[in-house]
Amino acid sequence: MENTGLTPAMEDYLEALLRLEKERGSVRVKELAKHLGLTNATVSTCIPKLNKLGLVESERYGPIRLTPLGREIAGRVLRREELLVAFFQEVLGLSEEMARREACLVEHSLRGETLLRLEAFLEFLRENSPVLKRWMESRRAKFSSQDRTAKDA
Repeated sequence: MENTGLTPAMEDYLEALLRLEKERGSVRVKELAKHLGLTNATVSTCIPKLNKLGLVESERYGPIRLTPLGREIAGRVLRREELLVAFFQEVLGLSEEMARREACLVEHSLRGETLLRLEAFLEFLRENSPVLKRWMESRRAKFSSQDRTAKDA
């Protein structure tokens, strides 16, 4: 996690706000709570904290808006997640649903240097399709036999 002083939950709020702003324009507590699978009361407790940190602007019962700083941090969080999803799908062969779940678990704990190296590795594999193809064939052979063993057990 980047040293922003934010908790993983706060980062999730910012990421969700960014996604919802792109979709809908303005975001209310009820929409954010639904998107995050939380109660309105839980979201209402966190928004003032984000406001105090200068990451969101909100008025009581009004829409919640990301500040430029909040938008920047949310963009970095979203980029981290998307990089991890791509890696999990393209390299590890996970389904999109599983890749997204795993990315959500991992994204808050990776540091910038690790992410840069992961991104460089993913780019290398994309640019060297024969290497990626060999890996995928190897992965299929290894994991399909494990899948058969697990089903037989």
